[in-house]
Amino acid sequence: MRGLYDISIMLLGLGIYVASLFNKKAKQRIKTGDAWKTTLPSGPYDLWMHCASLGEFDQGLPVLWEYKSKYPEAKILVTFFSPSGLNHYHKRVHCVDQACLIPLDRRKNVRDFLNHVKPKTVVFVKYEFWLNFIFGISKRNIPLFSISTLLRKNQFIFNPLGGIFRNALKRFTHFYAQTEQTKLLLSDIGIQEVTVSGDTRYDHVLNQQRNAMENQAKNLELAQLQKYCEGKSVFILGSSWLVEEEMVHAIHQRIPLDLTIIAPHDISEKHLYEIEAMFGDECIRLSEINGLTSETVILIDCIGILHLLYQLANIAFIGGGYTGKLHNILEPAAYGIPVVFGPRHDKFPEANEFIAKGLASEVITSQDLLDKIQLFMRNHEVTKGKIIGFIQEKSGATKRISSHLFSTLAHSDFPSN
Repeated sequence: MRGLYDISIMLLGLGIYVASLFNKKAKQRIKTGDAWKTTLPSGPYDLWMHCASLGEFDQGLPVLWEYKSKYPEAKILVTFFSPSGLNHYHKRVHCVDQACLIPLDRRKNVRDFLNHVKPKTVVFVKYEFWLNFIFGISKRNIPLFSISTLLRKNQFIFNPLGGIFRNALKRFTHFYAQTEQTKLLLSDIGIQEVTVSGDTRYDHVLNQQRNAMENQAKNLELAQLQKYCEGKSVFILGSSWLVEEEMVHAIHQRIPLDLTIIAPHDISEKHLYEIEAMFGDECIRLSEINGLTSETVILIDCIGILHLLYQLANIAFIGGGYTGKLHNILEPAAYGIPVVFGPRHDKFPEANEFIAKGLASEVITSQDLLDKIQLFMRNHEVTKGKIIGFIQEKSGATKRISSHLFSTLAHSDFPSN
């Protein structure tokens, strides 16, 4: 079975190579996937954390800060599978010493990487389970943890053919699960080293919210936008796809707020032109804000500032709910902002919780979107207070993870110099 897995990794590498001929991310993956061999200083590293991309880094970052606070001299390495994570992690306030792309999960790559990095403790975030890395780490008796683990019954792990994955999961030292369901799924396959700690993103977004004003002041365009938004009600479309942009355009004239800010998922020139064509003279790019007169649609043409924009908003429409790739709803919620999103959110437990408590709503059509906006505006202050209270209630996962994780570190008294 492991041989079949190795073949699948070879095919993955081939697929990335073919995709690199026309896809920028795949091209960067091919170009820089082995850069660690020449650019990454050799270990030992006290803590190696692996994240799929930027969203998982946000989940791991609060734990990294706790670790750095306890062990200031420790060396921290973070790896990403997606080039977008490596490209943008530096936009976060972080404590990472080194970062690189993780090599493809081939057995030779695993041996070479572990020989070079020499990690003392390894942490995988959410559901990053690369079999050869897991077996390689376990073989060297390196403590291996999974934080903010989130599993679903329909994943291949729990398929009758997923035995090798179940065997790999048993090599982890401990799991810090987001949900009780994840703990039960792990228990069903004989794994008892599980703590339900919650989702560290609640802690992360609260930290972002506390630092937002300082970070915004460093960006001249954002400072100008904030001044323009003073005294106005603001609707934000965050990390949007075309379907959401078209929905907003259909009701734009009837939205009962003064300004609309659109931060698209795709900021290629082609797509930005499409949005500008939709909204016409009412639309202006953030990069052109010096020419702002009376436009009512602000088009964000850069990446990495969406979490700062939410402090300007009254309501947020979060993108990805029609593709199954729902963007982070916790970032706006940290400011007490009601959120709406499309119907494909089954993989996001926080979305279901928010809906159940009346703090968010799914929308299907443009009219449905308009109705939900009007409803949340009528009850805005009450809903805002409930959201802030719920975010505070759900925070604390970082402390729960850290207090247990750090007590198990074999090297806790001897971080690298």
